[in-house]
Amino acid sequence: MAKTTAVLSQQVTKKRGRKPQGDRPMTSAERAKASRDRRRFPMEGYSGKPVSVMLSGDAHRALDELVSTYSDQSQKEIIDLALIHLLKSQQVTQ
Repeated sequence: MAKTTAVLSQQVTKKRGRKPQGDRPMTSAERAKASRDRRRFPMEGYSGKPVSVMLSGDAHRALDELVSTYSDQSQKEIIDLALIHLLKSQQVTQ
């Protein structure tokens, strides 16, 4: 009986590491998928579709001029706004 009380009175050490977000730890496949999703969808509201284009000389100069005019925005943000504006103006005329 004395042995049982000695075992029960010992301090319980905490488990190492973070607590799992769900009810169980993620498997390695789930962690890999979460990592891929974070890279693919870095910000809320973006589809994460990568686009690689070669601009013509006129388009490149226009983009440079817009970047210098709107210096607080990145090239990506300027291209996003230009595409959305073009689509909205096209819908109005049709």
